[in-house]
Amino acid sequence: MQSTEHTGSLARESGEQGRVGSRSLMGGDRRAGESRVLPFGGADGVGFRIGDLAIRPIPVVPADLPVAGARKVAALKRASLLLVERNEQVIGSVDERALAAAADVAPISTATQRFAVCLRPGMSLAQARELFTRTGAVALPVIAGGFVLGAVARGDIERAAPDADRR
Repeated sequence: MQSTEHTGSLARESGEQGRVGSRSLMGGDRRAGESRVLPFGGADGVGFRIGDLAIRPIPVVPADLPVAGARKVAALKRASLLLVERNEQVIGSVDERALAAAADVAPISTATQRFAVCLRPGMSLAQARELFTRTGAVALPVIAGGFVLGAVARGDIERAAPDADRR
């Protein structure tokens, strides 16, 4: 059982901002900075999963669109990942690094990558962090049962659990 202290301010009197700390009524400290509202580990030790995060919609562009046009779509939608479709089927994705490296007049399909790396809703944040680290991606698609649900950005994972699952 935990204390019922005020949760309105995250700043402690010691001047630390953004840190939450207290003692439970049973004694002992919570992990430094862990949320009292949404702790990262439950009683069963299972932490947050990708499906628990807000999944962003991904803009879809046609495969024959020039890269310059795809860059404009990404900028207008503030998206770091685009889906590419041909004949009403998604053929892959393009991230911001591939957009920056591709020639303006080339069709976006030349910079498209098949879905070799993706996230699953049941994947832990530690597994997702490992994929982001290994691939260097800024955002990855979330796929379940053959459906693209959206995307999760690397920053979303770092903000959700900066130290969770790193044991």
